[in-house]
Amino acid sequence: MQGKSGRDTMVVSMYLLANFAEPDTTRTALMRSGLELLAEKGYKGATTREIAARAGVSEVTLFRHFGSKEALLQEAVQKLTPPLEQVLPLRTRNLEADLLHLTERYVQMLEANQGLLVRLLPELARHPELRGAEGPAGFNRAISSVLEYITGLQKAGLLREESPFQAALALLGPLFARVLFFGAMGVHPPFDLKAHVKGFLEGRRRGQR
Repeated sequence: MQGKSGRDTMVVSMYLLANFAEPDTTRTALMRSGLELLAEKGYKGATTREIAARAGVSEVTLFRHFGSKEALLQEAVQKLTPPLEQVLPLRTRNLEADLLHLTERYVQMLEANQGLLVRLLPELARHPELRGAEGPAGFNRAISSVLEYITGLQKAGLLREESPFQAALALLGPLFARVLFFGAMGVHPPFDLKAHVKGFLEGRRRGQR
């Protein structure tokens, strides 16, 4: 369905825990409950009994599906995937509008998950075994998609050549810091997304120095 702007207006939840690509509803409920309790109570406080109870199943069912709390949380963390279909825009002839759309949706996604991420990220730092040596697969795919989008803009001659990671960090990094860091501190400084995108493009459009 197309809105007045011509952009896709289909709604898919921005909440990370609502986007598990898992056909087994019992496993989905257990993983979602496990991550919620990991964020709320930490690794030690998230007991298998509470995880099972929140998912509406028995503790025996939890062990039958995953074998252990660590295995459950490891799989759940790997399946965390940002809803990219709502963040990355289709490329149009208006680069500034495209990047503004991207940043607006990125901020919405961060704000929808602010409470979860502020509590969950420190737990993953304390328990690196949960995220694995390469990090969460879903987040890695998300990062790769953003880098591919930036690379596509460069190949199309819309952005100057530079490290796609550096460009993505310059565009999205300040937004991540503002929503998660300042949000956690209860500070909400004004932030002009349009000015941020204009500043990002200054000197980055092909032909500019």
